Amino acid sequence: MNLEERSEQRQSLIKGEVRDDVDRRLLELTALFEISQLLNASLNLTSIVDNILLSPMGRMMINKGMFLLHRGKNQYEVLTVKGLPRKLLSKKITMHNVPAKPFLTGEESQPPDWMTFFEESNLNLFLPITLRHEVIGMVCFGKKLVGGDYLESEIEFLSSIANIAATSIQNGMVFEELKSVNARLDKKIQELNTLFDIGKELNSSLDSSKIVRLLAYGLMGEMMLNRFVIIVKRSETLQMAEKRGFTELEENPEWIHPLFDLSQAYLLEDGEYSPVNDHLLKHDAAAVVPMRSQDKTKGLLIVGPRISKKGFIREDLDFLTTLANQAMVSLENAWLFEDSLERKRLEEELLLARKIQIGLLPETFPDLGQFEVFGLNISSNQVGGDYFDVIPMGGTSYMVGIADVSGKGVPASLLMSNLQASLMALCGEQVAFDKLVAKVNNIIYSNTDSDKFITFFGGILDIDSGQFTYVNAGHNPPYRVATDGSLQTLDKGGLLLGMMPGVEYEHDTVNILPGEAVVMFTDGVSEAMNDDGEQYEEFRLEALLKKHTDLDAKMTAQMIADTVSEFAGQAAQSDDITVVVIKRKPNRPE
Repeated sequence: MNLEERSEQRQSLIKGEVRDDVDRRLLELTALFEISQLLNASLNLTSIVDNILLSPMGRMMINKGMFLLHRGKNQYEVLTVKGLPRKLLSKKITMHNVPAKPFLTGEESQPPDWMTFFEESNLNLFLPITLRHEVIGMVCFGKKLVGGDYLESEIEFLSSIANIAATSIQNGMVFEELKSVNARLDKKIQELNTLFDIGKELNSSLDSSKIVRLLAYGLMGEMMLNRFVIIVKRSETLQMAEKRGFTELEENPEWIHPLFDLSQAYLLEDGEYSPVNDHLLKHDAAAVVPMRSQDKTKGLLIVGPRISKKGFIREDLDFLTTLANQAMVSLENAWLFEDSLERKRLEEELLLARKIQIGLLPETFPDLGQFEVFGLNISSNQVGGDYFDVIPMGGTSYMVGIADVSGKGVPASLLMSNLQASLMALCGEQVAFDKLVAKVNNIIYSNTDSDKFITFFGGILDIDSGQFTYVNAGHNPPYRVATDGSLQTLDKGGLLLGMMPGVEYEHDTVNILPGEAVVMFTDGVSEAMNDDGEQYEEFRLEALLKKHTDLDAKMTAQMIADTVSEFAGQAAQSDDITVVVIKRKPNRPE
């Protein structure tokens, strides 16, 4: 081959390499264009970061990938992973001095401390995502399945994807923030609607105890609180109007005087040290909310942590402040009315009310085969509105329910009869139990004054299958007692009966196994008071049920009543004690 032929061959090879490089570049540009279209097609941040990982991992056959989003103050959150354990999701990593350019592990003689986390996950290629010279995220990749190091051209290609993704990620973050703002607005609208509904009830009542109860139900229903204290100042005298869950706090509220100088609500953990704050923190209180009227603090609301363990934010304190102020104004109006009205209690009214009450309760209980049902009612010195019943539904189904009507005397007994009549009339209908309860609620609401309402728990028991489908309308959650002593609270439902019309209720179904029981009770059990001013409370009842799982329905109900009576001693009680027990007979050994 002469010199001229060799020169032509060399030029041909050079042209082929150029064509190959052009083809590769064209393929990369095409891939980048397609990835860009894919990223810009969505505002969902999760979808965007998934595509950032999946597209190059599929193209280059990479075994692992991770995306971290900058959350401020050198904090990076793991947003998505591929080929790695999902337990890493949402993990926060503190990363200082993150380079703005792609880098590999081992490139630095003294790698930063945070590199250890990535090395443990076998990630070795890092592509920071920058926008306006700020790192907003980072893409991390593991090794290629085909082996070998990353080529410079591959790193360049992956870096181009990271640069293209920056704007899409920023748009996704903005969209995520907009969704968060909309969620907060929706929550605020819900709170305003709740305040409006409760406010109407508060303004329509001139009964101070009813107003306190409405405030309590608002705290329990909207804020999911079961520990709170309501202290009010009436005629310069402090009164503990309501106390739930804080039985260890002294009944004499004189120690709380310094807090009446408050004008704004605050979290105790954020407050300055004071003997009162220290005292409340020791009792697991979370926040203090002043109840104000005419620019003066005339009451205090002290709340414990939420049942959900979710902390309080500023919006929650604003809601509590508005609710407390509404209740304070209504209380002052009620006190003016009560002070101008002379009340007399007639013995005949109490006798008549008690007769009505006794007449509505079942004297005997049906034979339910493998199930036993037993209920008892022990009246207090005042006539209450406790109610329970067992109503055949046809076939193998029975409605078992318990209720507590607000108020005392004849009005409470009449409202109880309204409830019983409604249940008797509706239990024959072929309708889901939650819908039946909703109908009862509408009937109670339309036939009673605005200051009357009922806590109710009831369910349909199928004695063949053992299934118990229940609804809890603001009642003390009953317990399902397993044979091993474990307890399940039955709390699915909704608002109290008669508070407002058109309320929807949830239902749930539990399977009562052989030897298991469902124990229902009114607040006359949990709020029974002894001579020292202590309430019986649910924890004592829970301990009792865990210890005695082998008793039948009648023995269980009688045991609860005897234990509560022994605890109360000679102290006068203001509410009836009512207990209903469903017990499935244990299987007999063959």
